[in-house]
Amino acid sequence: MAKSLSSIMSQIERLQKQAAAIQNEVITRIRKDIAKYGLTAEQLFGSVTSRTAATKAVTKQAKPTKAPKYGDGAGNTWGGMGKRPAWIHEALAAGKSLEDFLIAKPAATKASATKSAKAPVKRNTGSKANPTAKKRPAAKAAGKRAPRAKADGASEAA
Repeated sequence: MAKSLSSIMSQIERLQKQAAAIQNEVITRIRKDIAKYGLTAEQLFGSVTSRTAATKAVTKQAKPTKAPKYGDGAGNTWGGMGKRPAWIHEALAAGKSLEDFLIAKPAATKASATKSAKAPVKRNTGSKANPTAKKRPAAKAAGKRAPRAKADGASEAA
């Protein structure tokens, strides 16, 4: 049997009153225990300023900073990722190119300069390095293959 809307609404109201009564009992009991043991908000929840400072420190560490790739003389910079800023759009519309705003990269360190000066390493193909190595036969042209011959014992058993 379906319940009427008024009976459901009265049931909701009764349950909300019960929940409020339980909350009030819990709050009263906690307040009594705080007074009994002389607890402070700082003891219960910690220092508010220390928590916010710690949170800010963690968020600053989590975000790595990237050097800007593009910039203009007015102090506007852009890292090259994400949506282009308005000052880039305006300059491109005025006829400038994106390369005009490239920021010069700092000089390479000595270690990275020596790595880039080295010749690339070539792979050993085996032809000149090992003249005794066997060469693979050239691939056969695509087409019909000859059927394999059956072994003598296999043809008799069949």
